Amino acid sequence: MMKPKTLFIIIFATILPVMGFGQFKVAPLGNTIYEGVFTGNGLLGTMTYLSGKKSVRIDIGRTDVYDHRANSEDKLFDKARLSLGHFDLDLGSAIVQSRGDIHLKEAYAVATVSTDQGQIKVKTTTLSNDNIILLEVLKKEFKGKYTLNWVADSAISPRMKFSYTQKPKRYLANPAGKNGQEGHIKYYEQALTAGGGYTTAYLLRSTKDTDTYVVTVGYNQKSTDFTQQTLAYLLKFGVREINAGLKQHRQWWTNYFKASTLELPDSTYQGFYDMQLYKLASATRSDKPAMDLQGPWTSPTPWPAYWLNLNMQLAYSPTFKANHLDIANSLIQMIDQNKDNLRLNVPEPYRYNSIAVGRSSAPDLWSPVLLQKGVSLEKASDGDKELGNLVWLLHSYYQYYRATLSRDVYDRLFPLLKEAVNYHLHLLEKDQNGKYAIAVKTYSPEYSKGFAYNTNYDLSILTWGLKALLELDDERGGNDPLHAVWKDVLEHLVEYPQNTDGFMIAKDVPYDESHRHYSHLMMIYPFYDVNWDQKENRELIEKSIAHWQSKKQWLQGYSFSGAASMYAMMGRGDAALASLDVLLNKYVKANTLYAESGPVIETPLAAMASIQELCLQYWNGILRVFPAVPSKWKDVSFNQFLADGGNLISAQRKNGNTVAVEVKSQYGGTLKLKLDMLNPIVKIQGKGKYTKQEDGLISLELNKGAIVAIRESK
Repeated sequence: MMKPKTLFIIIFATILPVMGFGQFKVAPLGNTIYEGVFTGNGLLGTMTYLSGKKSVRIDIGRTDVYDHRANSEDKLFDKARLSLGHFDLDLGSAIVQSRGDIHLKEAYAVATVSTDQGQIKVKTTTLSNDNIILLEVLKKEFKGKYTLNWVADSAISPRMKFSYTQKPKRYLANPAGKNGQEGHIKYYEQALTAGGGYTTAYLLRSTKDTDTYVVTVGYNQKSTDFTQQTLAYLLKFGVREINAGLKQHRQWWTNYFKASTLELPDSTYQGFYDMQLYKLASATRSDKPAMDLQGPWTSPTPWPAYWLNLNMQLAYSPTFKANHLDIANSLIQMIDQNKDNLRLNVPEPYRYNSIAVGRSSAPDLWSPVLLQKGVSLEKASDGDKELGNLVWLLHSYYQYYRATLSRDVYDRLFPLLKEAVNYHLHLLEKDQNGKYAIAVKTYSPEYSKGFAYNTNYDLSILTWGLKALLELDDERGGNDPLHAVWKDVLEHLVEYPQNTDGFMIAKDVPYDESHRHYSHLMMIYPFYDVNWDQKENRELIEKSIAHWQSKKQWLQGYSFSGAASMYAMMGRGDAALASLDVLLNKYVKANTLYAESGPVIETPLAAMASIQELCLQYWNGILRVFPAVPSKWKDVSFNQFLADGGNLISAQRKNGNTVAVEVKSQYGGTLKLKLDMLNPIVKIQGKGKYTKQEDGLISLELNKGAIVAIRESK
């Protein structure tokens, strides 16, 4: 006979639904990447859409193809992401109807196009475990003839094509690319001035009803025989190898989608959320390059780089709750691999113990910050004056650590965060009131008057960094020589500048013009330093958000995802949903991509995080289950969301009431839970204990492997 508590766990597991992934439809297809259907494996990717009246266009991208010239002030040109090109599928007759479908579970896309010569389908699959794209032309119902040609893009920084960007005085073009053929393989070879180059190669295998183009892209920064390497790789993939690759591809995606699930009662938001989950694994993987602004899907853009003062942080924000540390690891690796450049980014006097990163960079994270005591920077670019970017980037690293509790991750994170905060400490001075203030002007991102003293951007980031260092050091006994310094600075740091409208941009700089970035409100979100548990700060929070949102001229998509997350922190699910509605209806494109002058990947992914925060939040030491579910979402459930301490959380809400919560402790430890259950019954499988506190919290002390099941008493 089963023990009662074991039976309870098994029964609980059966009431949580398993998400069934379907198709995401784009109908009709349009003439931009924002109205196309896409695939990716974290390195290679495809985007299929229309081109003119009788052609289908299939863009091919590779995420690590960056120019790699020596460091210069013109890094957005000399180290820019390069666009490869596209296949042009000329149908020879006018297109009268089209639609696109992304099959999420199997991770392939189909463009269905009708002409007066019949219907043709273009199916694209980017194999998960191989650098191979299958471009299949399904021609059974097509009576006409088509042609497929590769159209290469020039190997030039896309930023050169935008009139409002400041171009270098001299820009040496890369050599012209050239077409070639070796046996059945056609290819396009592009050498680079800095060395190496890239090659797009493909061959055709046909049956009666299907033409299959097997495509790969090779890239090498040093070798001169990169083309031969690419051709040799392509030749390894015969029919047997491709079939094996497809089997592995399907299994990989099946495993990926099992990691966590979210069930929403709104089909629009369900489809949007599922697409972001698909998009994450299409854009990057644990062993692939970190996500830049484009992912594998390129388009003319002034942003051919990594942006480090918001974009990367937002792009990776949903990976943790989604239980996809495999995705987050691409960012962690990028930071670890470029520590030397992070040190070179600070002025020479501080390099002995400090690191930093400026606004934008290539994958090498070389992006100098020029802030230095006694040095005037009035004429320097704004991106060279942003102090807090690296510490904010390390907030993602910190979340990664808290999700793993890995000693190895700790040992890498702690010195990075320590040296990033050191740069801030070098720039502090005590004022006449005994308060530490930032003694140089720094720049608050995106605000025209944001070059000022004591920006809230930098103060909130520094506050979080100091708190994190003290916490991390306390885990190992609090013996770091700088422990007392961190504590002293934290206790005596100058207050966040504010006025009658709420938080200001900086000292003597009120928020008085529209501002898309919430750089002046980061103490509210994502750091929760000023939060809704602090009743004395509620009026300040409300008026700060309201004043920010009242100036609408320059608000953009992530302005509304940020506001949604702040409303969620306040427990206002309806307000959060209203903000997300604006984002989805006004800014998100037909296929859930997003653009500001060019593709920028972060905003829809930030909205994914906002949706997660309606269901689960952790701040102020408390894990909050269903803290801000919109009133019209009566039935919501999620499985295996990853929370602080490596806890896996599942929960179900029916008819507007939370009916079940499960906590799986992967590593053991303590956890405080806040639920909306009136009389919860708690059962623990494994070793652990709990206490119900007067404030309605449930405090858990669990050993590794313990499972807690909580349900409402009937």
